[in-house]
Amino acid sequence: MRSLLPGSLCLLALCGCGDDAAAVDAAVDAAVDSARDAAMDAAPDAPIDSSADVVSQDATEDADGLEDTGADAGSSCLLEGREAGERYSLRDSCNFCDCLADGSTVCTDRECASEGPSCTYEGAMRPYAERFPSSDGVNECVCAASGLACTRRSGGTEEGAILLESLDEACADDPGFTGAAVLEGLPAPDFRTLFPYERTRDLYPESLPDTNLRVRVVYDQGFVVCRVPSPSQPAIDMEVVVEWISDDGAFNEAHHTYLRRNNFGFLDAWFVVASAPADGLDGSYDPACLDPRGFSFAAQINADGTAEGSIAKICEADILLDVGRFDYEP
Repeated sequence: MRSLLPGSLCLLALCGCGDDAAAVDAAVDAAVDSARDAAMDAAPDAPIDSSADVVSQDATEDADGLEDTGADAGSSCLLEGREAGERYSLRDSCNFCDCLADGSTVCTDRECASEGPSCTYEGAMRPYAERFPSSDGVNECVCAASGLACTRRSGGTEEGAILLESLDEACADDPGFTGAAVLEGLPAPDFRTLFPYERTRDLYPESLPDTNLRVRVVYDQGFVVCRVPSPSQPAIDMEVVVEWISDDGAFNEAHHTYLRRNNFGFLDAWFVVASAPADGLDGSYDPACLDPRGFSFAAQINADGTAEGSIAKICEADILLDVGRFDYEP
């Protein structure tokens, strides 16, 4: 398995052909550098309430970090048109509900963090994923992971990234390179795998017994941005939420981030990366180090449906340690 180090808040997907090891290693090294910077920036000077409040006094938590709201015929998810077993978004960038066979629901109650980079437009600071009208009165813009992106309606600027207006709109010159194609091509958007904790290292070894981990990528009608840094390197960034849920309750996270698919490259894989500050977890994990600085989450989802990845922590100023690594096979 290629060594993965988590990093800045992003979700990369590389595709293409070839096995140029030097180019691949350079791409991974760049991701590692970005990872370390972002994990350090996810610092304790922006505290987040990481508590998972109980939805009702009779609630019982299940293995996916959900709270059972109980069966209530007046608010049955089945009567609302949901299907038994369906998991659906609460549209707040980090919480979801499961519809049970009896019509009751179990829902997460996470504290949604404001994640992703911000942008400055016309002198005003705009948070990640915020859509707003362009100053030309014609176009619409969004603060994306790669910076400002705007539509290309009449009178629009030709600089920067392009905010696509539908999942079917093509990015660059390839008519098949669309947001819809990016989503349809993702081979493992929801998988469970064994998650062994790293208990063998000398510095701050983990003490928890091995558990199972669920990783889930969710597109919830977010923005789709086309980036063309050069004519031969188009890429699509899609606003998504990525869940990381461990059976032992240590991790119950949902990262508001993006899915990137490059229409070039050497790795036929999706690369998931996200970060959180030391006090920004909704799970119960204790970093158990002298000065915890933040967490990073990374997973490479390969074209054959396999995946590999890790959760890591920053201790003290710059000590990056794996909490655990996983290898998934369908």
